[in-house]
Amino acid sequence: MPAPVAAPRAGAPLAAPGYRFLLGWTLAWLAVGVVVAAAFSLGASVAFLPTLRLSVLFAEVVGFSAYISARMVSPLLARLPGALRLTLDSLLVLGGTVFGSVAVMLTDPFFALAQFRVVFLILALNALLAAAVAVALGTYDRMRRQIEASYRVLRERDALEREMNVAREVQRELLPHAAPTFEKLEVAGVCRPAVAVGGDYYDFLQHSDGRPGLVIADVSGKGAPAALLMASLQASWRSLFPIAMDPGQLNGRLNDALCRSSSVARYATAFLADFDPETRRMTYSNAGHLPGLVIRGAETIRCEEGGLPIGLFEGVEYETGSLTLAPGDLLALFTDGVSEAPAPDGEEFGAERLADLLRRHLESPLDAALQAVLDALLDWSGPVDPHDDVTLVLVRVR
Repeated sequence: MPAPVAAPRAGAPLAAPGYRFLLGWTLAWLAVGVVVAAAFSLGASVAFLPTLRLSVLFAEVVGFSAYISARMVSPLLARLPGALRLTLDSLLVLGGTVFGSVAVMLTDPFFALAQFRVVFLILALNALLAAAVAVALGTYDRMRRQIEASYRVLRERDALEREMNVAREVQRELLPHAAPTFEKLEVAGVCRPAVAVGGDYYDFLQHSDGRPGLVIADVSGKGAPAALLMASLQASWRSLFPIAMDPGQLNGRLNDALCRSSSVARYATAFLADFDPETRRMTYSNAGHLPGLVIRGAETIRCEEGGLPIGLFEGVEYETGSLTLAPGDLLALFTDGVSEAPAPDGEEFGAERLADLLRRHLESPLDAALQAVLDALLDWSGPVDPHDDVTLVLVRVR
């Protein structure tokens, strides 16, 4: 990939000539004027040569006044209202032109007095010309500044797009590519970011003895930082889950590790659970996440035991809850993008509405139940962009 072109630094001065260049340019222009004046002075016997010499010197005054106004004075007045800026700029150009022209006339005062009307006409024409040149240069500089500002915006947008692409790729690799097959369990999950990259995450895990487990998490922030934190937590869960004693101890170890390696602005809520296929017993630890819902006929059981979100305070102890499931039970784990999805009037979708909807799909395939929830959220919120990431994991006990 070719190296990107460096963008102008924010707050850096615009690309106007520096003082050294301005001084050199001024001296060169004056030198040209002196040479031209000297050349015409040699032919002073010709009547029109003094007029031509004064015209050349006046032209230098015009150019110099217009250049100074457009390149040095106009940027200093840029914050003033348009009418005031134009008035001050015009007065400065006019003043510089008149002052310079008087200085030029003093080089040949007798001719200026003898041909006063001609000199006055030249002076008036040069003043108008100076104003026109100053306006043209000022317009050019404003257009150039606008182009530079647009270029900086495009560069920043390009950099953000590259960051989002990286984060999107990281997140795509973190999420399960397919639902695994577990003994006495059916599992399915979906994650739909509100923007290109979200902070939600879910995964299916497995103990060293084959017992299945799962985790759902909501990482603080968005973009590449959230995706990288998510990747770190996923690596930790996958490496420690097979040897962990229980979900509460694992959440405690992850909490301490995250507190030592990042700021309090980086944290995650998580629900970690494992299952014993022989006894159909689920143990879990809820680290500040929304309670998991067990749909059992007309009953809804909330899984709340655990502790604070991971990464806030070091040394926090996490409780481990347990629940014996029955064949036909449906466990729903979700993020706030589901329960807090707003209707046009501001009312949230809510966990109870989710439980009622899943209760009507207790016998449906899990993929169909997932799609029913997604369709219900779309109908609930209407044709607007989702306010948060939508992540839902379903587990049915067989």
